[in-house]
Amino acid sequence: MVRYKQPVQQIAFFEQLIGRVRALPGVQAAGLVSTPPGEGWNGDRMMQVVEHPPLPKREVPDVMVRGAEPGYFSAIQIPLLRGRIFTLDDRLQRADVAVISRNAAQIFFPNEDPIGKHLRSEEGGNVYEVVGIVGDTRWDIAQPIMPALYWPIYGNDYSVATIVIRSTHDVESLALPVQRVISQLDPDLPVSDVTTLREAIGKSTINSEFNSMLVAAFSVIALALAGAGLYGVLAYLITQRTNEIGIRIALGAQRDQLLRLMLVDGLRPALLGLTLGLMASAAAARLIRSMLYQTRPLDPAVFGWVVVALLSVAMLACIAPAWHASRLDPAQALRSE
Repeated sequence: MVRYKQPVQQIAFFEQLIGRVRALPGVQAAGLVSTPPGEGWNGDRMMQVVEHPPLPKREVPDVMVRGAEPGYFSAIQIPLLRGRIFTLDDRLQRADVAVISRNAAQIFFPNEDPIGKHLRSEEGGNVYEVVGIVGDTRWDIAQPIMPALYWPIYGNDYSVATIVIRSTHDVESLALPVQRVISQLDPDLPVSDVTTLREAIGKSTINSEFNSMLVAAFSVIALALAGAGLYGVLAYLITQRTNEIGIRIALGAQRDQLLRLMLVDGLRPALLGLTLGLMASAAAARLIRSMLYQTRPLDPAVFGWVVVALLSVAMLACIAPAWHASRLDPAQALRSE
């Protein structure tokens, strides 16, 4: 885009490009944005509310800024919560409007209507009228939601843009047709990073996914070792109680009673450990709250499945020794030492 030095030239190119992309078969919606979600921070501004008393410099909020084309929000399905989105008239001399995210609205305009209010950039002093509020997005899936401000990509001196496409077909099949359109408009214009939103999110979560898989693998190994250990300990305890079991059987104890007794004795330490483990897990879950995405740290379903899994392993580890104990021959048990 270096060759398009005049804003009018950039606008003409962008409009031709997005118009041809929308005309491609299978394209349901398309738009332009300077940086899509999941592709990094890439630009911010310190902003003050014109209608509010000036804040000390250290208290001025910092917001992500994005240049966007009107069709971008519907293409990526960011909901409009209040007001309006840009129009094609919001460009060049009229490009002094802004759409802010819900998080930004809560920070800049708590308990008041932001529509019609103005934000002034600390860099350059440009003033932007807030015309709409949209849903929040994340610049990195592992990072907390940050306030965002969108202004028209037309007329705000953007030489780089990303085409966002929503398709009724496999979106990857549109890569070559889109590149062909760009080549027809400008053969010298480079195209890079053809990717899907799912892949962009995957790049942000690859480290977390690896860590999760590693923790899960160690958890399975620990569960298997715990089950084997529980089986060994219970088998040893039953061996030590062989005489007692023989006496109980000789005195008329039923085998189902012995089975129940052995199971209760075996599960008692497992239940104690499970209770202590759940308490420790609840405390630890609060410490990793910031690392979780769309997951509650104290999810009852997760804790419920954990309880069921651990009790099942403990039950399986106890059944074999307990069943063996209930089938002992009384005479053989009394003769054993």
